[in-house]
Amino acid sequence: MTAETYPSTTTPGTTTEGTTAAAITTGEESTIAVIGFDLGHGDTALTKVHVGTRAGGASLGDRNAPPEIIELGGDRKQLVTAVSVTDDGQVLIGEDALDHQGTRKYVAFKSPDLEREEVRTPLELFARRVVQDVRAARLGVASKVRWVFGHPSGWTADQVAAYRDLLGEICAPDDVSLVPESRAALLYARDAGDIPEAGSLTSSALAASTLIVDIGSSTTDYTSVVDGTGRPVDHGNVVLGAHLIDKTLLALAIDQSPDAPRLRAELDRTPGAAEQLEISARKLKESFFATNPQRFQRNPKLRVRRTEEVFTADNDVIELLLAIGQDDMDRILSQPLPALADRTWPEAFRQDLAAALEHAGEDLELVLLTGGPSRMRFVAEIARELATDARVILGTEPEFAIARGLALAGRMDQRTRGFRADVERFLATDAVSRLVEERLPDLTGKMAQTVAGGLTENHVIPAVRAWRDGDIATIDDMRDRIVAGVGADLNTTHNAALKEILSDWMAELRPELTQHTAVICRRWNLEPSALTLPEVTMSGGQLTVEVDTSAATDVLNNLSNLVNVVISGIIAATLFGSGAALLMATGPFAVLVAGAVIFAGVDKVKQGIMSQIGDKDVPRVLRRLGGEAGMVRKLREQSSRQESELAEALSSSLRSGDGGRLAREITASIEKQLTRVAADVELLVR
Repeated sequence: MTAETYPSTTTPGTTTEGTTAAAITTGEESTIAVIGFDLGHGDTALTKVHVGTRAGGASLGDRNAPPEIIELGGDRKQLVTAVSVTDDGQVLIGEDALDHQGTRKYVAFKSPDLEREEVRTPLELFARRVVQDVRAARLGVASKVRWVFGHPSGWTADQVAAYRDLLGEICAPDDVSLVPESRAALLYARDAGDIPEAGSLTSSALAASTLIVDIGSSTTDYTSVVDGTGRPVDHGNVVLGAHLIDKTLLALAIDQSPDAPRLRAELDRTPGAAEQLEISARKLKESFFATNPQRFQRNPKLRVRRTEEVFTADNDVIELLLAIGQDDMDRILSQPLPALADRTWPEAFRQDLAAALEHAGEDLELVLLTGGPSRMRFVAEIARELATDARVILGTEPEFAIARGLALAGRMDQRTRGFRADVERFLATDAVSRLVEERLPDLTGKMAQTVAGGLTENHVIPAVRAWRDGDIATIDDMRDRIVAGVGADLNTTHNAALKEILSDWMAELRPELTQHTAVICRRWNLEPSALTLPEVTMSGGQLTVEVDTSAATDVLNNLSNLVNVVISGIIAATLFGSGAALLMATGPFAVLVAGAVIFAGVDKVKQGIMSQIGDKDVPRVLRRLGGEAGMVRKLREQSSRQESELAEALSSSLRSGDGGRLAREITASIEKQLTRVAADVELLVR
């Protein structure tokens, strides 16, 4: 492929540089071409989807159009991962690079070791040239381009960051994102729609029981899908690549050649020559596994063949015959490989797959094979032997699975940016606070009644008795004991009545909140209830939270904290804010004062007198004046009115105290939980 392959169609005044989230949310209509760039060790594939956006981030056009394969020239839809530089500085890629006889030729160079010049230089040359050609291609109405590259799940965070930095220099940092290839495989399985045996897999079909096995030229990745979340299996193998089979096939062909010594000398002399022949070996392997196996059974001497020419230093040509039949393949697959700790390729794959199946769990229903090498028949045979209770299926074009998944990941990312912006805009309004404030009087009224109800019997009378008996020294100490007792009653782990009040209140608020969020859900093709907060109920004095697993994922396990967070805010305001002052200065405290000073025969107590004796240790004989029965009777006679007045005062104070602190705390708690729910349903944005 040459630089003139694609005509330029760039419109003056437009640019593909600097795509940012702002472009999605500024209100301007635009169309973004999302390019899934599967830069492989052996072959490279690209796909594209278009994402239209408008004000508010809403998507335009067909939401679920499948990714299109970008034709990269040559006789294959894939592009051989090869690059060379001519004497005049032209960069050639793919088959053109293989045909060029210059000295600056690189083949099969994908690696995380970017500090090595022989890795970084060809990677940059190759990626830059492909990006240049794609930008010059006809990308429809797209005004911006977003590049989504894959990386093996086994790469470290530092290796991924270095890879992103390199690609950012080529495409502009804001235009590049990296996605684990295992994640791309998950999205391919869910959305690509080209898996004939499985039909159109939905997120719920994948949610509980799928293992995705992606076999590449240099690595094999595993993704177990558990509770709707794709997670790379820890023992994904960064060494187990199908190129090891290609190398063995090539070595066999050289060993069988009458020119073996000369061939080895020329391959040692010419950088990249062996890798170029490995590409021929890979194509031969693909031809072998594309041949009906019954043909080999009917004719054991049948071979698939390719002939390659190797140019020598003295301008001679050595012909290398690459031929393979069933016996040859059996021999290759039974050969121990040093790179795999002297295991054969099938043995290493079997061991890794067995570990991945164990990680996936006993309820596995589906094993999905992706990647071009998954066409090797023994791969599916091993999978069926090990996963006896699961279906093992292969996509229509497994070699494009990752490229398609990367484009889908990019499209989902663009849409979730808009979805996230919609949620953030909603939370920036006063919609939640207005709902809370409208319903707050009902909540604070019931909460205050719970705080005040029975306070005289449960706390005031016992405290007065303790004061009379000398267990409490002063009236101020008596007051503090009452407040401490109320505080203990309000402990979130014990006060079931308080929890039930709040859970009932939340149950009434939930549907009103859902009416607002359903608008966002419908805009992004989600179920209207996707952003509904979980239902909170009481059972045996304990709070339980119902989680709709069809609308959210396992990350929601901690949502039961919602009610406790809100309760904690209420208690903090009651015991340490204005509520504490009310408990100490009004209602029951006034009753307590009246009972405490019966010993003095005073019918009406002035606040001034109490301020003088509150911290005094009144003699015990004086404390007992008037008799306990009379004092308790008087406290009980006044308790109903005093507790009612306290409840009313507390309710008002809780609503207005500290500048509306309680309303702010409840609103903030709901918004925090809504943000968590939104983050979890992003995977469902289609």
